[in-house]
Amino acid sequence: MVDDNITHADLYIENGKIKDIGVDVKCNPDREIDGSSFITMPGFINAHTHVAMSFFRNYGNDTDLMTWLNDYIFPVEEKLNTEIVYYASLLSFAEMIKTGTTSFADMYFFEDATIDALDIAKLRAQMSRGLSSPDEESFRLKENIDLYTKFNGKDDRIEIGLGPHAVYTTDPDYLRKISDIAKEYNMPIHTHLSETKIENENCIAKYGITPTELYDSCGIFDQPAIAAHGVHLTDNDLAILASKNVSLIHNPSSNLKLSSGIMDVSRAMDAGVNVCLGTDSAASNNKQSMLKEIEIAGLLSKLKAADNLKAFEVLQMATINGARALGIDDKVGTLEIGKSADITMIEIDNINHLPHNDLIASLCYSTYDSDVKYVFTDGQMLLDNEKLVYIDEEELKANASRLVKDLL
Repeated sequence: MVDDNITHADLYIENGKIKDIGVDVKCNPDREIDGSSFITMPGFINAHTHVAMSFFRNYGNDTDLMTWLNDYIFPVEEKLNTEIVYYASLLSFAEMIKTGTTSFADMYFFEDATIDALDIAKLRAQMSRGLSSPDEESFRLKENIDLYTKFNGKDDRIEIGLGPHAVYTTDPDYLRKISDIAKEYNMPIHTHLSETKIENENCIAKYGITPTELYDSCGIFDQPAIAAHGVHLTDNDLAILASKNVSLIHNPSSNLKLSSGIMDVSRAMDAGVNVCLGTDSAASNNKQSMLKEIEIAGLLSKLKAADNLKAFEVLQMATINGARALGIDDKVGTLEIGKSADITMIEIDNINHLPHNDLIASLCYSTYDSDVKYVFTDGQMLLDNEKLVYIDEEELKANASRLVKDLL
């Protein structure tokens, strides 16, 4: 089937950029890959995750969000250290690369250790230190600023933002302080928003306004911001988010697993909000596969005829919409001459993709993680015919197994 969004062409990479796209491109490559049995597409952009939570995978299952956080996650996070976070991050990076992700937005702790792991993984990232109050002597804020000073712009692939965790783990004075720092340093914001009904109900009972209205009143949305979940939003909330250009990140697997509800994606889009996709953590998903999120997002939208997303719309959420959310759509998110070569190649000459009746739908609903064969970021090959190029998978597995024993 011919699709206007699919082109049969050669793609030439030079100095990390897409140099040319066309038929019979004239070049003298160092290496040539036969892509005739592949869909070559922009790398996936995971717009909300906590990569170092991979060691909590399948821990504290079959419960709701607040029980999961308070009884399982918050206590064990007290035992984190730089070595654990380094290898837990690398574990997520290996999974992300093998499933086609090239960029992500992260909010967590010990982010300097995650950035050290990025030296090996070579993915593109927006990193935010998770912030909550009370914050004795602004320790967390100072740590976030220190991250910005040390790492913002590193390798032209890392941006540092601020990460107010949620309205239920912060207070208005602290939020205003975060807003002031964001403006001073021109830093983006990454937060959780209206993930559960109880979050909304408690916020309204305490402050008389919704979480979105509280954030807006404290200036959190005055800088570029991304807000994860957005499951329970009023019409006024959506109007605020649209007017402030706040992007919402749909995390369907995590929201289902933690009984949080389902975002009405079409309603948010119709209100003018940019919606993208994220996995959330491997602890609440329990994968870092954007292919899983693409499929579930598409299927969930079929629950209501009014929210029936088209396959191509979901792919846009996983690529160009995510790039817009992170402010990097001038660099990545589409395959265009001059953009960075952040590319995923998915094999379609296999039984699960045949026959090729509709390749866009096939990407959404028929693709297995193992169909991802090649991944590039900035023209660097990170996955070569399913084999990780820079990450030693066996050494990583050994270190992860060793560290998890003491942690859990």
